[in-house]
Amino acid sequence: MIQRRKRITTKPAPADKNLTFSYTQVDLLSKFITEQGGVIPRAKTGLSQKQQRHLARSIKQARHLAMLPFTQTL
Repeated sequence: MIQRRKRITTKPAPADKNLTFSYTQVDLLSKFITEQGGVIPRAKTGLSQKQQRHLARSIKQARHLAMLPFTQTL
């Protein structure tokens, strides 16, 4: 009989509940963006659903105002 390996999952550290996002905090927002320009998913960041929505909205605002690039240039 073939034994299957169990997938080892790690839970991210819970984010600070008082963490707030603003489109003006470019250095903080850039930590939540991949090299290709995508937003890091909630499962990896450890944010709550409400925080993740606010993060995505802030990133989109910063991109629209040209404070963050849509994609990273190599």
